[in-house]
Amino acid sequence: MYKFSKRSLNNLKGIDARLVVLFSLMLDYSPFDFIVTEGLRTIERQKQLLIEGKSTTMNSRHLKGGAVDVVLLVQGKINWDISNYKLFSIEVKKVAKKLGFKITWGGDWKSFVDGPHFQIEEA
Repeated sequence: MYKFSKRSLNNLKGIDARLVVLFSLMLDYSPFDFIVTEGLRTIERQKQLLIEGKSTTMNSRHLKGGAVDVVLLVQGKINWDISNYKLFSIEVKKVAKKLGFKITWGGDWKSFVDGPHFQIEEA
């Protein structure tokens, strides 16, 4: 079983309560340890990410607390392998479905694949 780091806890502040519940449960269900790297964003941060090419919109769910980004840890090291994010997303979606939450994973997007991104959708 994993636990949230101080960084993850800070990045969950201001986030939709359903995402907090979901990712708290993922500590038990995830095949990987993970860190919540981004949650609620300011407009300034979103603009910066747009300029850097790390986002494609100023209408991000992060601006209203409806999204989180994670980084996976494999053997204690940051891992960006999309296949691991795919495995993680499968588990996130399973747990979300049990909770009655609709989740979108950025890795399913066609125009801008964003493996670390998860957002809550209205039912």
